[in-house]
Amino acid sequence: MKKTISLLLALILLLGTMIPAFAESGELFGAAPSFEEAAQEQAAQAAEEAPQIGNRVLSEEADDTQTPAAQDTATPEEPAAQDPAAEEPATEEPATEEPEKTPLELRSNGDVPVVMLGGDGNDLYDGDGNKLYTFPQIIAAFATGQEGVIPDGFDLKESFTTVLKTYVKGILTFREEQFYDALEAEVRKLTAPIQMDENGDPRNNSGVSAHDKEANEKRMTTPNPNGPYNIVSYIFDYDWRRSPMEIADELDAFIEAVCEMTGKQQISLVGRCLGTNFVLAYLTKYGYKNRIRGLGLDVGMMHGQDALSESISGKFSTDGNAILRYLADMEITPDDWLKDLIIFMERAHIFDNINASVKAKIYAKTAKGVTSALAMSTLFTMPGFWTCVSNRDYDAAMNYVFGKNGSAKRQKYAGLIQKIEAYHHQVQLPMDDMLKQFAADGGKLALVVKYGYQLMPMCDSRNLAADTFVSVKNASLGATTSLNYNTLSEEYISSREALGLGKYISPDKKIDASTCMFPDYTWFIKNIEHATYIQKEYELLYTVITGDEQYTVDDFDCTQFLVKEKDATTNTPVPMTAENSATENWETVADTTPSFLERLSGFFEALRRLLGDLFVLLGERMKA
Repeated sequence: MKKTISLLLALILLLGTMIPAFAESGELFGAAPSFEEAAQEQAAQAAEEAPQIGNRVLSEEADDTQTPAAQDTATPEEPAAQDPAAEEPATEEPATEEPEKTPLELRSNGDVPVVMLGGDGNDLYDGDGNKLYTFPQIIAAFATGQEGVIPDGFDLKESFTTVLKTYVKGILTFREEQFYDALEAEVRKLTAPIQMDENGDPRNNSGVSAHDKEANEKRMTTPNPNGPYNIVSYIFDYDWRRSPMEIADELDAFIEAVCEMTGKQQISLVGRCLGTNFVLAYLTKYGYKNRIRGLGLDVGMMHGQDALSESISGKFSTDGNAILRYLADMEITPDDWLKDLIIFMERAHIFDNINASVKAKIYAKTAKGVTSALAMSTLFTMPGFWTCVSNRDYDAAMNYVFGKNGSAKRQKYAGLIQKIEAYHHQVQLPMDDMLKQFAADGGKLALVVKYGYQLMPMCDSRNLAADTFVSVKNASLGATTSLNYNTLSEEYISSREALGLGKYISPDKKIDASTCMFPDYTWFIKNIEHATYIQKEYELLYTVITGDEQYTVDDFDCTQFLVKEKDATTNTPVPMTAENSATENWETVADTTPSFLERLSGFFEALRRLLGDLFVLLGERMKA
């Protein structure tokens, strides 16, 4: 397996410039475990894994103690005017300390139902009950040999030969479109069953499993007026490929049924991962004032998923250090020769040259066609995945995948484009204003963000602080962060402290939460992966979004920044401190530029190690 991984990585390095939309983007959701199973397992372990926090339980009565945020903004009454002649020296009264506020206790259940939407964890099936496989699942099957995943009769060697021939012919005859068509056709041989049609609708009556449909129906028809309800009591299973505006109709019917079965006038909503975008589509289409009490956005992709968004909009790039950090996070140890090759390529600026060549030459000639072919044969016939494209990248992505206005591809996929644009214009563009209005109207908000991992090393944003799949900046709606391998500068931190915003700086000095859209309602958990669901996550979300008032990061003694300590044996995070915050699987270094002599020394040291590895390999071959 180790040799297979090494060979695959070597191929990625050689072919990466030709396949900017491929890389590992599909793993964003395909690698995640079943959401419902993981969620229920975590909920069942609440007593063992999550110690109680604080020393009083939230009650249904409103807390009459003013929150710190309210105290900061309170305006003192203006004193009555006095005759200056009648003024007497003011008598200074002794200062009285405000009583320390008792931290609230987190809870995992209560009498407010919560409807939750996960990411793409639901398995999909065609109308005959055959399981459909995602692109990353298919690619993984080539390495693992898993049966039943790769379509019968598919010949990888034959497909590769077909694509290579058309590539050479297209380059020589200046008709590259032949290569694009062949590439899309060969990849579609693998992915056709799960692809959507030209209108963005499912083929072959495909969708969620019969089991998931029955589970939804049971939740909608089983009376449960007494609760208690937790964050996974009402999971909504849905086909994550479809248009969020269509799923919103089904979600509305589900919410109305939950209200009827529980006898409650209001519920709270949680979106997780891709599910955040579907939740926001529902709120845009159906509103919130009479039904939605609170909203939880958990490791969300509201502002886009960096690797997916940038890989189809011309922002492909990589570097050796990012690749090595990614491998360390995946607990993959490459062969010494491959590791040293990557280091040598980095020190020799080969990756920089590759990136420059790709952007100056390959993108200019072939990348748009390659991007379009791979996008339309893997993930992007699915309107749901288009919600991961950020507003910043949207126009470029549309041009890369469908061509300019009036193109043949735009005409062919007019129905799909209509669904993509409906979400972009109706949900994505007004999203920030809608969320601010939701909070202003009394809606309870909570955001949970994770980090401490290398973002997929295939895009311009690869070195941002992230949870492997989504950057902290996007998931938190605007946090300022250092690059993942260093910290915020002391000058920056001092400037924030001078403004009274020092409490929003994380103990590891990587995050400034004060620039978030909702700095007081956003929590950060370090060293817990994107696809890992933990009890503390659920408790924070449930407590905040079902409360009678808007709770903030100052209301709990778990603090705004939590961390799973480096050697912890459970997934229970603790308050982050400067001492326990170093959890990365790679070295965090100061953001300094090495001198010329340091760069030259590093280059020759990397070359020496690489040549040593090659001589060892040559010796092993000769002995064999």
